[in-house]
Amino acid sequence: MTCYRPRGTLARAIFQKYHNDRSLEELDTRLWYTTNHELPPKFQNKFVPLLQPDESTMRWLERAKVLSTNIWLHIWHAVARVILQFFMTQTDINGYLNRGSMFILSEQQFARLLCAGGFDVETQDIIHCLDIGAGDGEITVRLVKSIQNLHPHCKIHTLATETSWTMRERLKNRNFDILERISEVQNAQLISCLNVLDRCIDPIDLLEEIYKALAPNGRVILALVLPYVHYVESNSSHLPLRPLLKHWPERSQQLSFEAEAIAFFELLENMGFRIEAWTKAPYLCEGDLRQSFYWLVDIVVVLSKK
Repeated sequence: MTCYRPRGTLARAIFQKYHNDRSLEELDTRLWYTTNHELPPKFQNKFVPLLQPDESTMRWLERAKVLSTNIWLHIWHAVARVILQFFMTQTDINGYLNRGSMFILSEQQFARLLCAGGFDVETQDIIHCLDIGAGDGEITVRLVKSIQNLHPHCKIHTLATETSWTMRERLKNRNFDILERISEVQNAQLISCLNVLDRCIDPIDLLEEIYKALAPNGRVILALVLPYVHYVESNSSHLPLRPLLKHWPERSQQLSFEAEAIAFFELLENMGFRIEAWTKAPYLCEGDLRQSFYWLVDIVVVLSKK
């Protein structure tokens, strides 16, 4: 029996998207949150099992599915990208077109991880929260709401850094205070750096700056995509000055999630951080004409100073 194949370009795209989205419906999303093997006890004891997408995560996925059905919007985005790519980075394009929003953890999941990591603001009247590379601010807002849910009477001062000029405009619309340098902050109670370490020019220098800006009893929350692959958008080689993990690029994608997690944790400990809590979660992105959403695998870790 011959399978039907539409002839027109748009018809083929819609046909392929239908089949891709059917595959997504059959996806076992519990795998996003589970590991294949345990880590050494000192790290495994800090693992926070999330098990499966919660209600907020499912709502985000449903919203992404609905948004992906707007065929004409995606055609406009595709045409615009062809033109804009000659003088704008992909991140600038996403900010300009208001597309490509991301999701890692829900408010409830962020709150659970922060509590497990010992983030305590009971004695604080105001919390200074710095998000490094905040993008469009959606994940930042979700993180801040998780703190507000834990401590409704605590005032939160949200600071952010972002290199993309279009994303900075979106952050300003959310009334974030935009900083040029991390060094402008001292004694921050919470610093988040979510999926930035593998995109910046020098991740080791960035971690050192985070350490200096953190309050003695503060917490850092990091997210890193594994397998680790480094890509710098802002330079011609797209390579970092120093990779975050030393096995890259020679042994890129040759290590298991667990092996890379151990290498990451050991690096953080050698830089003066203590692993307080960690989890595994999806790094979700809104879809396009090909499928409703995309995902990578994140390791999300809460740190303190030793």
